[in-house]
Amino acid sequence: EYYKEIDKFSKLCDELSLISSKDLKSIEDAQNLRTQYLEEVSPLKAQKEIYMKLYNKTDNAADKTILKARINILNEDIERINRKIQTCRKIISKAEKGEKEDWIIQKRFQDNKERSEKEATKTKNKNKIR
Repeated sequence: EYYKEIDKFSKLCDELSLISSKDLKSIEDAQNLRTQYLEEVSPLKAQKEIYMKLYNKTDNAADKTILKARINILNEDIERINRKIQTCRKIISKAEKGEKEDWIIQKRFQDNKERSEKEATKTKNKNKIR
């Protein structure tokens, strides 16, 4: 349980760090950043596929070692960007959830206000009849 909480805290720190470093002000900013990261990772994945095909076709051990090193470097870059994409996704989902909750709170507030006004009107009408 302790490690789960540490993991949650670490993810929250990543989210806050990304928000502050990229100066995200809205859901659209986070969506644009996520799209930017997706565009950034696509060529890396394509390059990795090319290296993987070459690796599988090559019989030379030296070439395989070089290709494996390049694939590992690409994997690290892809994983780093994928973590940022996931962080953007979490930011977006939390912001949308917050907007929904805010809407529900506003609706409840409005409903309570209308209910109070109706009760006040009923009370006034009862007092007038007496």
